[in-house]
Amino acid sequence: MMHSGVSIFRLVRAISALVLTTFTLTSAAQTQADAYCDMPAGQTVVPGGARQWTARKAARWYAEQPFLAGCNYIPRNAVNQLEMWQEETFSPDLIDQELGWAEELGFNCLRVFLQSTVWKTDPEGFLRRVDRFLEIADRHGMKTMLVLFAGSGGVNKPGPQPEPVPGCHNRYFCGSPDLRPDGTEDTDAYPQVERFVKQVVGTFRCDDRVLAWDLWNEPGWKNHRGVTAYGLLAKVVGWTRDARPRQPLTIGIWNTDLNVLNKFIFSVSDIVSFHSYSDHFKVLSELDERYKPLGRPILCTEYLARNFGSRFDNVLALFKAERVGALCWGLVDGKTCTKWPWSWDGGAREPDPWFHDVLHPDGSPYDVREAEFVRRLLRDK
Repeated sequence: MMHSGVSIFRLVRAISALVLTTFTLTSAAQTQADAYCDMPAGQTVVPGGARQWTARKAARWYAEQPFLAGCNYIPRNAVNQLEMWQEETFSPDLIDQELGWAEELGFNCLRVFLQSTVWKTDPEGFLRRVDRFLEIADRHGMKTMLVLFAGSGGVNKPGPQPEPVPGCHNRYFCGSPDLRPDGTEDTDAYPQVERFVKQVVGTFRCDDRVLAWDLWNEPGWKNHRGVTAYGLLAKVVGWTRDARPRQPLTIGIWNTDLNVLNKFIFSVSDIVSFHSYSDHFKVLSELDERYKPLGRPILCTEYLARNFGSRFDNVLALFKAERVGALCWGLVDGKTCTKWPWSWDGGAREPDPWFHDVLHPDGSPYDVREAEFVRRLLRDK
């Protein structure tokens, strides 16, 4: 049964402490928590002169925005970010079609991962394609949060990409910046990483089509982890500030046990962003206890895991009631195979329910009632 309105969330607020589900870290995430726990606070120093926005400036920016609702986006014919952005496989007509479907749902913003490997092989062409993407999104009434780097993956090969494995969730996602062939951090490439940041941010620093800059997706997850990556993250913040973007900067909180890292993230982010695939009870607790006390605009930049109770009818409704921006994971079922859960190793059996994603490849909804709920919720100002 679907619920909406503020009143139910007043009830939720009253009982949420009694019904929170227990959060269990995966062994990999626990390893990362252990790695960051002993980091000295001195490593949070950010080079460069520009500083974090004041809370007042961030609030003024947020007051000018509508209720921000959208999705993390990659076209259905791309198995990863390389395939999305390479000239040979960049698909503006298909993107235009899919963003038209997103517009019909009422979405007004997107979160999109860039790819520094593609930039290295063709800097000017890459920037032209990003500009074309922003043009298409803007035509459909959507602003775009651009993600510079990502913690998972990182040994990337340009050119033709592997075919997806049905049932295997997002196997070929590309992290960045590139690692060495043996998977270790390439500190010698930092000057090139700096050029990427300053050229990309510098090109779009005053572009109204860009909603915000997400500097690093899930720092410390899988590759790009530990002290070296933490130092690089601080450098990326400084390089981005040096480019003087007019849009706010953020880094998403994804593991609440990474205490030192999260303090650093809070200290450099203009707006607060976080990932949560929990139900609305847990999300409400996180908002009240962790994020609202910071006094800054809040965006959830990843949610929607139907198996875990993270759905539109409860979580998106909560976000709207609390005026927390919300970007679900996935739009159209495609080559990333994200309708299947994280834990599946392969196999073409249709998952029930879908884990992520909203639409079939022909644009029809996975769940007609769910899609209609989203439309009604987002139309109701």
